[in-house]
Amino acid sequence: MKAADYIAHSLSHKGVTDVFGVPGGVILELIYAFDRTKSISPHLCYHEQSAGFAACGYAQSGGTMGVAYATRGPGFTNLLTPIADAWYDSIPVLFLTAHASIVMSSCGRTLADQEMDTCQIVSPITKYAARIDDVNQLAPVFHEACRQAVSGRKGPVFLDIAKSVLSSELPESISPSDSLSCPTPSVKSPSELAGRIAQAIREARHPVILAGDGINISHSQNDFRQFALQAGIPILSSRSSHNVGITSGLYFGYMGSHGIRYAHFVLSKADTVIVLGNRLSFPDNSSSFGPVFRSKRCIWIDIDSTEFLRHPSITEIHVADLSVLLKELSQYSHHSFGNHTEWLNQCYTIRQLLQAHDTSPTVLLISQLLSHIPSDSTIVSDVGNNEFMVSRACVLSNASHRVLYSKSFGTLGNALGKAIGSFYTTKQPVVVFIGDQGLQFNVQELQYISQHHLPITIFVINNRASAMIRDREEVIGYPYHLHTTENSGYRVPSLQAIAESYCIAFTDIHSFLSLGYPSATPVMVEILSPSEERLLPFLPAGHSILQMEPQLDDSLINQLEQL
Repeated sequence: MKAADYIAHSLSHKGVTDVFGVPGGVILELIYAFDRTKSISPHLCYHEQSAGFAACGYAQSGGTMGVAYATRGPGFTNLLTPIADAWYDSIPVLFLTAHASIVMSSCGRTLADQEMDTCQIVSPITKYAARIDDVNQLAPVFHEACRQAVSGRKGPVFLDIAKSVLSSELPESISPSDSLSCPTPSVKSPSELAGRIAQAIREARHPVILAGDGINISHSQNDFRQFALQAGIPILSSRSSHNVGITSGLYFGYMGSHGIRYAHFVLSKADTVIVLGNRLSFPDNSSSFGPVFRSKRCIWIDIDSTEFLRHPSITEIHVADLSVLLKELSQYSHHSFGNHTEWLNQCYTIRQLLQAHDTSPTVLLISQLLSHIPSDSTIVSDVGNNEFMVSRACVLSNASHRVLYSKSFGTLGNALGKAIGSFYTTKQPVVVFIGDQGLQFNVQELQYISQHHLPITIFVINNRASAMIRDREEVIGYPYHLHTTENSGYRVPSLQAIAESYCIAFTDIHSFLSLGYPSATPVMVEILSPSEERLLPFLPAGHSILQMEPQLDDSLINQLEQL
C-alpha cells in the first residue's frame, strides 16, 4: 500500500468523511488517494485559507478531527491563518502539506523554489508539527499527530510530507488504524473535586457559574445543564458559550468589553465564582475585571494548566477534564448545593431592570430572524460588529443555537469556509452572518457554495462601513476617519451583482422573512443596517465593569445598588 493510501484509509477508519484543500503538484498523490477510498470526499475550495477554515468548521460542528491539505510554498503559507485560528480556539485539525526537496539549505534562502522550514514556522501555533522524509517514519508520526489533535486540550497538528514518501510503498506489516483514539487525561480524584465545588456553592451566599467554550469543546453540554439545574444558581458565560445555559432559566448573559450589562452587575454582586472551561482571557493587570475576580472566591477548572499562568493571583485552580468532572457533578442532587432562591430572585430583578437597555434596530431584526431558524441549525458568524450583534440577539431572543466564531484570533473572512465545513459534518442547513467587509475577504468561496448547491443562507449585514474600526477611531479620538466610511475611502460593491455572478439567489431581509427558512439552495440576504449605528454598550478601557457606555441614569444605579 502506498503511503498516501495509508493516510487516506487511516483517516477513513478514524471517522473522517470529508477533507478540504486546493490541489498542487506535490500533494496530488494524496488527493487521489482520498478519492480512491470512496469513503472520503476531497472538496476543492478556492483558497487554502478557506479550506483551512472549512476543516475548522467541520471539527467544531461535532465531526471528528478536521483535515485540510495544501501544496508547498504559498499553499502552505495560506494555511497559517486557519492554523492560528485552530490553535487559539482549540480546534482539532490535521493540516497536511507536501514538499519536493528533502534537503534543507544551510546557506542562502533555499535549495529549491517554494521550499521552506515549515515546521519551524508553525511549531509555536500547533500541538505537534513534523516533517516526514522517510517512509518508515510515516505511520508512527501520523498516528501521533492524530492522537495529539484530539487528546487533552484539542488543537491543530501539522505534517509536511515529502512527495517521494507519498508515492512510496509501506511495509506490509503496517495497517491502517481502526479508530481515532482520544485517551481521557488523568484527573486526580474527580469525585473529590466535584465535592469541593458542591461544598463551595453550598457555603456561598451569592455563587455563580462562569461557563466557557471548554464545555462545548468537551461535548459536555448536557451534563453541564443537569449540574446547573441541580445547583440552581446563576449562569454567566463567555460570548461563544451562551448556548450551554441559555435554555435553563438560570442564564444571565455573557461578559466582556461588549458584554451584557446585567451580566456585569450579577458578577459584581457574586461572592463565589465557579469557572468551568473559561480562559479568563482578560490581562491579569486589567483594572476592569482583575479587581472583580481578586475580590471573590474563585475556583477555576481547565484542562490546560498553562492557562493558569495568566492569573497567578487566583489560587484555587484545578486541572481537570470537564467531560469527567461534569458527569460527576451532574449526579449531585439539588440539596447538595443548598438553597439560593433569594439570590436568584435578586438576579432576576437586576435583569428585569436592565434588559430593555442597549438594543438596536439591527439586533432586534436579527432576534426576529433567530426565531425562524431551528435550534439545531448551526450558525456561523464572521468577525466585526456583526458578531456582537448576533451574540446580543441570541441572548435577547433566548436562542440556544451554537454559534461558531473566530473568537480568540478574530479572523475576518473565516465564516464562509467554516460554513462549508459545518455542512459536511451536520448535513443540515447552515446560517452565516457576515459583514459587508468580511464577505469580501474570501468571497471566492461563493463559487463552491453555488457549485455544490449547499443549503447555506448568507445574511450580509451591510452598513457600508468598516464599522468596528470606525468606532475605534472615534473612541481613540482621531479627528477624522480613514478608510472606514464611504466618505473616507471605503466602498461596498453591489451585493446583488456579486450573488448573481455566482448564480446565488439574492433577496432583502423583508422578502426573505416572507419566504421562510430553511432554503434548500444557497441564498444571500442583504440586511441594510444604519451606517451610524454604534455597537453598544461597550466598556471603556480602565473603567469598572459597571461603567459601560452609555452610562445609566443615577436613579437606576441607586435601585441596583440597593439590591
